[in-house]
Amino acid sequence: MHTDGPVSPSHRLLLIAATVIVGCVGCSERRRPPQTDVAASSPTGAKPPVLRDGFEGGSLAPFWLAGDYGSGRYAPGAVVLSEDYARSGRRSAQITVRQGDVAQLGDSGQPNERAELDSGKRPVVGQDVWCGYSFLLPPGFPIVGTRLVIAQWKQSGLEGSPIVAQRFRAGRHHVTIRDLNTRGGWREYHELPPIVPGRWHDMVYHVRFSADSNGVIEVWMDGERVVRFAGDTASLRGKPLFYHKLGLYRDRMAEPMTIYIDNYAIGESYEAVDPARFTERK
Repeated sequence: MHTDGPVSPSHRLLLIAATVIVGCVGCSERRRPPQTDVAASSPTGAKPPVLRDGFEGGSLAPFWLAGDYGSGRYAPGAVVLSEDYARSGRRSAQITVRQGDVAQLGDSGQPNERAELDSGKRPVVGQDVWCGYSFLLPPGFPIVGTRLVIAQWKQSGLEGSPIVAQRFRAGRHHVTIRDLNTRGGWREYHELPPIVPGRWHDMVYHVRFSADSNGVIEVWMDGERVVRFAGDTASLRGKPLFYHKLGLYRDRMAEPMTIYIDNYAIGESYEAVDPARFTERK
């Protein structure tokens, strides 16, 4: 704001007050949850589970599956609570994968390895499920051409690729949506903003699993919507159970990798799971 002559003390105070008000309005706009252009309520009327873990206690929240559950999720010692980094509070989950951890053969026949947290199978068909978390790749994280998945939604009993996968390969950060008519093909590929090592990034997913056109996938990164998909997001060939995993799932390689996860939540709205506001909701 410019003036043509001397400014009196009272006028100066008014100018400062106006500047503060304008700045606060801008802050309010940035804090406002992003708008979604799909129906706000689930067609079934059912509400998703409410899960939260800020990783501030002495152990993981009880809803996480054990590392040796089923065919295995992570090797002993691969997931620890760490004070090295924290999105809020003092701690986060440090997840490290090393060569040979939970080794299996992938769909392509190539050996893979993993260290992933799994929030458990849920009967959420037709429900609007919101999931938020923060992740950080530390400085020096290997930037390689090896296949790497850092988060995925899967359907129980449906073999092949995840329905939705957040991937990082050769420095490219992207989300893939599976073509449910194939075992591993992608229907859509969405470039995401770059990952900055040493910096926390906030993710929010809105998913509605449906075998017809009522399915929805929306993704926000650092408050900006980066993916919008409508169509079938479930298969009648699988069970009506879905689960979310995050951590490190990759083709086999010698060099270890570490990722940090914080402010994890599943709920019924963007506001309920927004990692940037995790500490405001007790």
